[in-house]
Amino acid sequence: MKKIKNILIIISIIMCIYFASNEVYASASEWKGQADKWLQNGMQNPPITTEEAWEKLLPIGQILVVVASVVLVICFMYLGIKYMTADPSGKADVKQKLIGLVVATVVIYGGMGIFAIIVNLMNSILA
Repeated sequence: MKKIKNILIIISIIMCIYFASNEVYASASEWKGQADKWLQNGMQNPPITTEEAWEKLLPIGQILVVVASVVLVICFMYLGIKYMTADPSGKADVKQKLIGLVVATVVIYGGMGIFAIIVNLMNSILA
């Protein structure tokens, strides 16, 4: 029975591959024309400045930091309550999770500092 099942699966895979349509509805010249048009449109527009990028990205970054801060506070409160109510073996598990949460906090707030340093360094190099 198992052999018949394997043979039927192999035959159905071969039939699917054999009867699959090989029609292509897009031509390479059409793609190249669209890509060239997109590149020309990009060359006509002036490049974005650092100030414009900061204007667009800073509010998004601030929102993400606020959301991350709220999530961190909620997680710290939850794990703190869980630590206070846990038995000694459960406290070890909560400590492991708290270590991960502290690392996440360092990454979130340290990432902002690293990003600011990289942007300032690139501005000084490219300016």
